[in-house]
Amino acid sequence: MTFSISSYAQKLMGLVVEKDNQGKDQPVAGANVYWLGTTKGVSTKENGVFLIDRTPESKKLVISFVGYRSDTVDVADQQGNIKVELQTDQYLQEVVVEGWKPTSNVNLASGINVIEMDEKELFKAACCNLSESFETNPSVDVAFTDAITGTRQIQMLGLSGPNTMISLENMPGVRGLASSQGIQFIPGTWINSIQVTKGVGSVVNGYESIAGQINVELKKPQESDKLYVNGYINQSARMETNVIVTSQVTKKWATTFLVHGSARPLEMDQNNDSFLDFPKGNQVNLINRWVYNSGNGWLGQFSLKYLTDLKQGGQTNFDPSRDKFTTSRYGFEINTDRYEFTGKLGYQFPDKPYKSFGLQVNALTHQHRSYFGLTQHNADEKYGYANFIYQSIIGDTFHKFKMGVSLVYDDYNESLARVDLVGTSFQFNRTEVVPGVFYEYSYDDLKKFSLIAGIRVDQHNLFGSIVTPRLHLKYNLTETTTLRASTGSGTRVANIITENSGFLASSRSLVLPNSKPDKAYGFSPDQAWVYGFNFNQEFTLDYRPGNFSLDYFLTDFQNQAVADWDVDPTKLTFYSLKGKSFSHSIQAQVDYQVARRFDVRLAYRWLTVETDYLSGRAQRPLVPRDRAFINLAYKTKNGWAFDYTVTRVGEQRIPNTTSNPAVYRLPAFSSPFVMMNAQATKDFGDRWSVYLGIENITDYNLANPIVAATEPFNTYFDSSMVWGPVFGRMWYAGFRYRVK
Repeated sequence: MTFSISSYAQKLMGLVVEKDNQGKDQPVAGANVYWLGTTKGVSTKENGVFLIDRTPESKKLVISFVGYRSDTVDVADQQGNIKVELQTDQYLQEVVVEGWKPTSNVNLASGINVIEMDEKELFKAACCNLSESFETNPSVDVAFTDAITGTRQIQMLGLSGPNTMISLENMPGVRGLASSQGIQFIPGTWINSIQVTKGVGSVVNGYESIAGQINVELKKPQESDKLYVNGYINQSARMETNVIVTSQVTKKWATTFLVHGSARPLEMDQNNDSFLDFPKGNQVNLINRWVYNSGNGWLGQFSLKYLTDLKQGGQTNFDPSRDKFTTSRYGFEINTDRYEFTGKLGYQFPDKPYKSFGLQVNALTHQHRSYFGLTQHNADEKYGYANFIYQSIIGDTFHKFKMGVSLVYDDYNESLARVDLVGTSFQFNRTEVVPGVFYEYSYDDLKKFSLIAGIRVDQHNLFGSIVTPRLHLKYNLTETTTLRASTGSGTRVANIITENSGFLASSRSLVLPNSKPDKAYGFSPDQAWVYGFNFNQEFTLDYRPGNFSLDYFLTDFQNQAVADWDVDPTKLTFYSLKGKSFSHSIQAQVDYQVARRFDVRLAYRWLTVETDYLSGRAQRPLVPRDRAFINLAYKTKNGWAFDYTVTRVGEQRIPNTTSNPAVYRLPAFSSPFVMMNAQATKDFGDRWSVYLGIENITDYNLANPIVAATEPFNTYFDSSMVWGPVFGRMWYAGFRYRVK
């Protein structure tokens, strides 16, 4: 479950343990923890930790597990964490307890349609960063923006990544200048869990989400291992190391250090087109986070973050000291430096556990320096965010509300220029100041029906009032059948250069008919209404559990900064939407345990994503019409785990190149293709794990992903027309070491 610090204050954390033969504490995973006299409860995680919502209905916790004596704990005056030691039932000789839940599943208790991915799901693949965390999740697609920079961008509901709000622990995370590279700045081993919300989310989190929200929960001191080390290497010599160290400094303070380092030092050109398949580069990423629990209702945490990332590539043997800004060899460089502070402070009223308030703050500076051949793109962003949330009940706990105020400050200084041409320089500077208020009411009868209705009003200094209404409904037809519906609007200011960075790796020139540099490139914010429906059915077949889900989403844009790649293959033209722009997404998914420890996930998604361009209505380019997905996961009793994923990607429309010389023309549509990945993992006790994997097993890749690759400085050079993988088969290996 995802929660802000104000809601965290309403929770009780504890640890359930048993004594081993040496008298040491060992965590008890899967123990039942529930409030006496109620049906409200949770289960302990693998490390024995649990988090449970406090309730006015009871002050006593019951902890039980088969083979152990149940224990009842009075926590009426308990504000800090608790520890419970279960005693073995001596009369029971042997107990085998088995349960099943998909490692990626819909949270049936949530009033909002949220797909939760836990650590076990992330371990199915190498998961080196957030962009690679969705290989086994069919709801989120990841594609490359071009053939040379290695930049990945997610897609949800057929819409590009910036239409999805990516938050870190329910605070803005990947946005602004980070919307292009940012999902590669979150190491996978730092992630504790991911929550994916399709369509509109909560108004508490802001107005920017259109296609959905991806919330990332990082490792926290209260849930982390004392020591976690991960190492990774692949056949292209990409190397990564992650270290996480956690310490309980005092009774009230705990801290976690998260360290990431990665490097790709070698050149690799498998298709022999003279361009590197991956850029060379390195990254250093650091976080130090602190958590405070006063024991009397006050909770707090803060984090300090630092990132430096360098990518360099282009043609083989490119030497920036010799070739930069010349036509001797084509090269590019993306250099990012980022400093960030995040803080949360909350208070939960001791005698009223349903009542609390919290403050979230975030401040960062982001510096981006880049060049692509003879094009230079530099940008700086200074960002500040504050969100105050107060929550309580109306009469009883069936009726709850959240209300609060927020403030966003965003300052951009951006330039784009061709160094060899006079008069081709663009300067885009703007400062956004957006105060806002919000109110969200929720009703849950705990049996059949729940409702979440919210509205927020933000006053943008450049664009005036932004009103954001959202509604979520859930109805349980039976104990195993759930219906959900949602509707609402989303609004976002498009950073058109960063969000379409693929065109920089080409000779396309930027066309802005109505340029107003101080008002977001001359465009009003993108705004859309989103409607969603979801059906979820749990079932049992041949005594094995399973889950079936079917959802449909319609995204209807009222306004949009349209990127038109078809007007002229040597240009990228932007203009305001005149007509319709929409996305229809239908997805069916089945999760089923076909045999003990053998899980199968099947999914199919159909997309209709179209926009009215100057030339007429057409399918959005480089968006697959459909996807089919299979994931097989098997675990043995002796610590082996095997995962195999197959994805079929349907045809995609390729932007019009008919006006190019014949040798530089591309087909109107791509061919469908299949990608296969596999991984084997071996656990050696509780501490050591090793894994070996292979991506793109069939070695499928685009033979000529770059238009005019032999003439990178001519008018038709374009590396952004990428609809499939640009690299072939890739082996990788790694290890994990943890001390709990």
